Order: sequence, then C-alpha cells, then structure tokens
Amino acid sequence: MDFPANAAAKSGYGLEFSDEFLEPQLDRTKWFPHMLPHWSTLERSAARYEIRDDSPRLLIIRDQATRRPNADRASNLQTAHFSGPNGGTLGQFRYDPSFRVTGDLPTFRHHAPQFGFFETRIKALPVIGYHEALWMIGVDARRAGEIRDFEIHGGNICPEQSRIDYGILRWNDPRLEDECFEDFLPINAAQFHLYAVEWTPTQVDFYVDNVKLRTIKQSPQYSMQFMLGVYERPHKVLEPI
Repeated sequence: MDFPANAAAKSGYGLEFSDEFLEPQLDRTKWFPHMLPHWSTLERSAARYEIRDDSPRLLIIRDQATRRPNADRASNLQTAHFSGPNGGTLGQFRYDPSFRVTGDLPTFRHHAPQFGFFETRIKALPVIGYHEALWMIGVDARRAGEIRDFEIHGGNICPEQSRIDYGILRWNDPRLEDECFEDFLPINAAQFHLYAVEWTPTQVDFYVDNVKLRTIKQSPQYSMQFMLGVYERPHKVLEPI
C-alpha cells in the first residue's frame, strides 16, 4: 500500500523549496538535469525523464551513454552546480584525483541549504542493476562530504521487505567519518514511501514514513545541494523481481 504524501508545511520550519511537478515540463529554474557534467560532458551527463500524472519519471534509455567510460548510466537532477575552468581540478564531488574539468560550464544554484528538514515521496524500481537515491553534496568543491538521504537497490526490494541504505560519507571532508547503515524495513519500496532527513548543526536524523530510523551524531558544516536520480550498472541488469 502506498504511503500518502505529507502536507508541505512542517512545524518549526519555513518552506523554502518544493516541487509537486504539476506542469508537463521540468522547472529548469529549480533543477539542473545533469549528473556532475564537469567530470563528463553535458551530453553524456544529461538526464532522461518525463512528467506524467503530476509525477516525474527518471529514465534510463537503451542507447544512453555511460557518464564516463566504465561508469554507470544515470538520469540525475541537481539543485545546484559549480565547477572551475576547463582543464582544471576545481569541481564539485571530485571523488577521483585523476578527474579534470571537461568544459567551461554554467554555475547554477537554486537550492543549497545549510541545515533543515527535507522530505521526498518516491517509489523505486525493483530491477537488479538499478538503484535510486536522494543524496546531498557540498556546493563548495573543496568540501565533498555526503549525506545519503536514501539509496534503494532494485535487488533489495521485495513485497514484504526492502533494504534502505542511508548515512554520512566522508569523501574529501576530513571532519567527517563514514557512517552508513543498511536497514531492512517491512515495506515494499516499489510503492510510494516517504524518506526524510532532519539536518541540524550537531546531527542528522533519518526517517522513513515519518518513523525515525536513526540519529547520526555528525553534521557537515556547509551548504549542500541535492542529487536525485536513477542509476544503472551496465551488464548487471536483470528482469524485475
């Protein structure tokens, strides 16, 4: 059974960002439809998507290229983007020291908060080789920590239970430590459910369907943008469960 949506208003918070996807076109003032294009190209990193019945569907299509050679295929929406000049090393989420910026790309910044309560309602694809995620990375290219709001792998979805992955990853932020969890919950993640985090100056709380899963006593101390996407591992895709 699908979990219903919450009201947009949240006690103790003021609403700064919301998208109900009521229009047939993606709101490009809110979303940058690419996946870290500065380590790829605008063409290879472009998201494939459609909006139907007031709901976005992120797609992986048959002839879609991988983001980089030997990487995954992704359809990802970002709420911000920043990178330095072509050929340099300044760019968001430089998780591989060999990366160089591939072009002079636009700066985009619609929503990059520092602390708050963030919630989304999604259903995941129960296909091995695919996963869906909402994650947050530092807007400042020198600060590449991550809050993993949720990550759901298709092979971990069953009608009676699903594994939800979440936590904090250090990456290039020396003030953080990797602290990630993989919890099996009595939900079918192929149906709609609510996933949320409350990020404060001292900790991050993680929720599914308004039930707190865990508190992590770490907190990135800088603005972070959102990454929402579906990702495919080539050659590992099997039929739906």
